[in-house]
Amino acid sequence: MNISPLLQARAVRGLLYTLLAMLPISAWGVTLKNIDTAALPGEMVEIRLSFDGAAPVAHGYSIEKPPRISIDLPFTRSELPKYNEIGFNNAKSVTVLEAGDRTRLVINLQQPTRFSTQADGRTLSIYLGENNGTTEVQRELPQRSQSSYQVAEMRRGITDIGFQRGDDGEGEVIIALSDARIPMDMNEQGGRIRLEFQGNVLPQNLRNRLDVIDFATPIKFIDAAVEDGNSIITIEPKGEFEYLAYQTDNLLTVSVKAPDPKDRSRRKAGLSYKGDKLSLNFQDIEVRAVLQLIADFTDLNLVASDTVGGNVTLRLQNVPWDQALDIVLKAKGLDKRLEGNVLTVAPAAEIAAREREQLENEKQIRELAPVYTDLVQINYADAEEIATVLKGAEGASLLTERGSVQVVARTNSLLIKDTQAKLDELRSLIDQLDIPIRQVMIEARIVSLSSDFSKELGVKWGGSNGETTSETDRALSVGGGQKDNVFTDLSVGAEGSSALAIGFSTGSGTILNLELSALLSDGGGEVISQPKIITADKKTAIIRSGEEIPFEEKTSSGATSVAFKDALLGLEVTPQITPDGSIIMDIKVNNDSSTSKTNSGVPIISTNEVTTQILVEDGETVVLGGVFKQEVKNKTVKVPVLGDVPYIGALFRKKTQSDVKNELMVFITPRIITEGVSLR
Repeated sequence: MNISPLLQARAVRGLLYTLLAMLPISAWGVTLKNIDTAALPGEMVEIRLSFDGAAPVAHGYSIEKPPRISIDLPFTRSELPKYNEIGFNNAKSVTVLEAGDRTRLVINLQQPTRFSTQADGRTLSIYLGENNGTTEVQRELPQRSQSSYQVAEMRRGITDIGFQRGDDGEGEVIIALSDARIPMDMNEQGGRIRLEFQGNVLPQNLRNRLDVIDFATPIKFIDAAVEDGNSIITIEPKGEFEYLAYQTDNLLTVSVKAPDPKDRSRRKAGLSYKGDKLSLNFQDIEVRAVLQLIADFTDLNLVASDTVGGNVTLRLQNVPWDQALDIVLKAKGLDKRLEGNVLTVAPAAEIAAREREQLENEKQIRELAPVYTDLVQINYADAEEIATVLKGAEGASLLTERGSVQVVARTNSLLIKDTQAKLDELRSLIDQLDIPIRQVMIEARIVSLSSDFSKELGVKWGGSNGETTSETDRALSVGGGQKDNVFTDLSVGAEGSSALAIGFSTGSGTILNLELSALLSDGGGEVISQPKIITADKKTAIIRSGEEIPFEEKTSSGATSVAFKDALLGLEVTPQITPDGSIIMDIKVNNDSSTSKTNSGVPIISTNEVTTQILVEDGETVVLGGVFKQEVKNKTVKVPVLGDVPYIGALFRKKTQSDVKNELMVFITPRIITEGVSLR
């Protein structure tokens, strides 16, 4: 029997792991013997670990809440107590935990801080503080000759500084390093992003300014220079910006983008990265080890494919763990699937092939599964509408290829034929669609206000030549005699007017009559109409009340027929209930009345109409609008020449003043009818 080389390698590797597990840990690891602490300049703290052999390669990360740093020492056991008090500056204590083939040190802090590690023989130093222990690390390193130092500086340096525009308009500064372990510190100062690399690692040809403003990104300039023996790269953005820096192997990427309002809404909706933040600083570490660290940090169960391998160099500061995971996976062409608390990681192509195979299997199962028939009762909706949803448009049916649906109109039910799994799925969907429609009661109040004010003042002149029979006839009299002749009639002829007549007589029997008339009227009225209507959500409702006015009209043959004109009070409304309980309404309100008729007898309809769309809260009253009309008239009738004489001319004029006001106002109050009220 032939065994493939891949299976042979897996078998050998499994055998080695089994043999190592059977050996005592002292046979293939080291022991942590002692822990010392010391305060360093610049408020830094050094934690020095002593081992009985060569110091292991430490892996660690930090979290902000609560502030602590976790350091893993692989293949290491501990002889230290579980709790160790420190009490230097920011560091409070160190908790030592031994689990399996590793020992974990948890450093409890007062506040979050940066850290770095430095191994030297049997000693491992952990530096806490802003300077990352650079000064002390250099002090502990053995002295090298000038020539070897120059060679090292030439080998360890920045090889290129590039720029590109991202898919979403962000600016990406890509820094290529000859050695991924070059120490670097990054911070924001005065609206600029400053990257400081330890030592003179910037070649002369890269010490210049890159003008990238024409790329339409938030970055304007990229400056590279050497200051105080260190290499400085300064990124100058414009306006508000957000940035993210991450390093994978020898490429350090700084991504700068402008804040997007959509991103803010996505964060509120929980669609962006929302994991707890951590910091990772690894030099040439195995990808599987990084994935295990993230899984331990999040208490997830990790399942990594056998094809996941390789090493990676990472430098992340205060990055959400789910974003850090995506960065690692993207750097190595991997993908993930999270089911419950189990995180599966494999190459993207492998996951795609696995899911494609799973879909093929499910398709075969559906094609071979038995078909059943089920009668589904529709309680509130129209069965025909539900059937239309299930059938969908062309090529978008919710049924399987062997499924069908029929409407039983007599009982308002559906006869569905499909596989059992699809029937269960459709029943669940129908339960969500077949629900009572909420109802809305709309109350409208139509108020019509009117006021009428008029004032008239007139005069009438008359006289006679008849003889009088007594002194009394020549005296002051009220009301002229039958023989009067009217010279000028400018009197008020309206009903309800008052008149005062004065007569003057002469000795020759001539009588002159003066009649003064006046009218003053002031009145008002109010008409209120209050139609109410109840309708379902998104259903148009119409209510009308009024009369049909008949009139005669001639036909084309010359005969007469009776036609009608409507004078109605009407309300037409279509409500829509929003998710937050408000109501959007399309409203049309009209209030018609018949005022008069034309000469041919056709009635004239006075129309008041309001058409609008409004958003109203439940139970809130809103004024849709008003129609205000005012008619003011001033009229003067006078005798020519005499009517223009000062003072006396008032006896030869008639003045009329009128002021008529009409106002129409419409009030709307919608109320959502609760389910309990609707049932009653």
